[in-house]
Amino acid sequence: MNELLLYGSVGQSFWDEEHFTPAQVRADLKTFTGPVTIRINSGGGIATDGQAIYTALKDYPDAIHVVIDGIAASAASLIAMAGDTITMPIGSIMMIHDPANWFVEGRGTEADHLRSAANLRTLSNAYAKIYAARADIPVEEAREIMRAETYLDGAEALAAGFATSSDDEIEATAFAAFDYGIYDHAPQGLMAVAGARPRAAPRAKVLAMLAGTPPTTTTKPKGKPMAKTAAKTAPKAPAKTTASTKEDQIEAEEDDLMVEDDPEAVDQEDDPTTDTTADAEIDEPDAEEDEVEDDEVEDEPAVARAAAVGVLAYCERNNLPMASARSYISRGLTVAQINAERGGKDKKVRINPHGPSARITRDEVETRRTGIEGAIVARLSRDRMVNGPARDYMALSLPEMAAMSAGQRGRVQRGAGELRAIEMAFGSHSVSDFPAIFENALNKRLSQAYQSAQPTYRAIAERIDMSDFRPTPIAAIGDWPTLMPIGEGGEIKSGTVGDKSEIVALAAYGRKFHISRQMMVNDDLGAIDRLLSTRGRAVAAFEDQLFYAMLLAGAGSDGPTLRETGRQVFNASDKTKAASAAAITPAAVAKGFEAMMQRKGVGKDDPFLAITPSILLVGPQQLFAAQQLVAPIQAAQADNVNPYVSALQVVASPYITGNGWYLLADPGSAPVFMYGYLQGEEGPRMRMDEPFGQQGLGYSVELDFASGATDYRGGYKNAGG
Repeated sequence: MNELLLYGSVGQSFWDEEHFTPAQVRADLKTFTGPVTIRINSGGGIATDGQAIYTALKDYPDAIHVVIDGIAASAASLIAMAGDTITMPIGSIMMIHDPANWFVEGRGTEADHLRSAANLRTLSNAYAKIYAARADIPVEEAREIMRAETYLDGAEALAAGFATSSDDEIEATAFAAFDYGIYDHAPQGLMAVAGARPRAAPRAKVLAMLAGTPPTTTTKPKGKPMAKTAAKTAPKAPAKTTASTKEDQIEAEEDDLMVEDDPEAVDQEDDPTTDTTADAEIDEPDAEEDEVEDDEVEDEPAVARAAAVGVLAYCERNNLPMASARSYISRGLTVAQINAERGGKDKKVRINPHGPSARITRDEVETRRTGIEGAIVARLSRDRMVNGPARDYMALSLPEMAAMSAGQRGRVQRGAGELRAIEMAFGSHSVSDFPAIFENALNKRLSQAYQSAQPTYRAIAERIDMSDFRPTPIAAIGDWPTLMPIGEGGEIKSGTVGDKSEIVALAAYGRKFHISRQMMVNDDLGAIDRLLSTRGRAVAAFEDQLFYAMLLAGAGSDGPTLRETGRQVFNASDKTKAASAAAITPAAVAKGFEAMMQRKGVGKDDPFLAITPSILLVGPQQLFAAQQLVAPIQAAQADNVNPYVSALQVVASPYITGNGWYLLADPGSAPVFMYGYLQGEEGPRMRMDEPFGQQGLGYSVELDFASGATDYRGGYKNAGG
């Protein structure tokens, strides 16, 4: 199971607590395939980093399941909104509020404050749109919830639309370590956790960091406060310095004094009545109560309080009396020691005042398999941007990877040692997982080459995958009975679906090829990649050939015979074939439009389907004429305007010979043809046929593919003139 734990603060550490960053989350997501469970226990953090992590989760190609283990506050609640499902165990909390900022960049002028307000408005509106989309409420209603600093338990979040389920069978873990005192309406339970955190930075500066705006700080002058004297004789004011990193900004003192040139001093110099020797002192501001004088001095009482909070939460979870909690605290036991003393009875709880940072719960063997497989795929595709476990294996050769998979440690000897490593990995009695790893990597690279090909049949046919190899009925678009009036008695008349659905079946195809032992021992992944690339493109070309052989089957290349009509797809009786051949001209194409728009369903009283063509299918001989038809022109008169400029897409295939041309509807609305694969097996796949021998590795490339005609109503053919 893929699982990612987002515990601690979002973006960075504020009080030496654990944290996670957007870069960590993006790197970890790249190592996953399939659904991922995201477990959150975070008091919040940097707002913009919360947005970045939310976006990374939304961009993940598979399902995201969010579980709020303890708390998802502030930016962490936004991250939770990325889940396809959001589950809140009993006792968990979600907090939604407005981003805040006590600092502005610059000198604090009106323009600086207005700019800061505009930035906060943009950030708040971006958050509100995400909350509103999740809860299906207006954006302004989401803004009101944010302004109120709203705390929700599982049932309340579910009712409000911010969660999809509330799990009463699982209890929440202890809330993540965080200074919840920076929030205006934090409940007492959270304030207890806040009291256990050593405050290493003033509240105002932390709030500035949470809003994503670095505060400007200055250096406090040393010694006696400076007297106000004439400008020419006064010492220069200390230079204003800006913290270069977020850590500097947090550690800066809140009562920094910024001394600027005083315009009154200049006036005093020119005024003879002014006593320039006056010694009017400036009082130094008092330091904030929460200022830390020495960051390197550990706050032992605060650490003790943090441990006590963990013990209290553990005892509450396990229904232990307060006397037991006091006893454990007085003995100085940690949560882990208490749990061990009780025989490890609490299997679920993970109480840690410093909560773990983002990490993956993954078996070491699975990590190695994923890393080696990813490295082989990256080297085959010549990918230089490699992240996750694969990065650690990029420098290894194939024999070295094979030896590592077989449990061998140490360097592989060149020559005979490399051959031996390959033979051991692929031998008939081998227990190594390298053959499976290598086969998976080859399949991924084969799939990449196959997907890069663009056979034209995919543009003109509907894709329908099948669950097995039995003949599958495909209903036509005209099979659904038309609606009938409902009488005063409320009776709804029955209708029947046509029983002449077209039948299509999958067929299996395959071909063997070999990878020589020289390629393996020589680590010649370039040669192996050329084999895979040519076969991937060849499979796509083979599908194209099969499809057009079906489309052009039968007498006059008019297509296969349909069960519904007993006639070929293109014929004069159904008006799917022009009565007289004509070149590609506006008038000839207009007749095709007219014929297709007059198509009806199966019943004689069915309404018109009003089908309009969107594809002009031609061969090489008519490609230029087709492109001329849809080319934009500057018409001097209305009668000369080209109506087909944006109405038709030209698709050309070398399998269409002669002057014939076709009009086809969009396959998503009125398909004439279909193609498909065995469900879960799109495109070609590789399978190892034999163990390693003198002839190398034997592989089969296999494909399960189907194509056929399903209806005539979305098509029209002209033999061409």
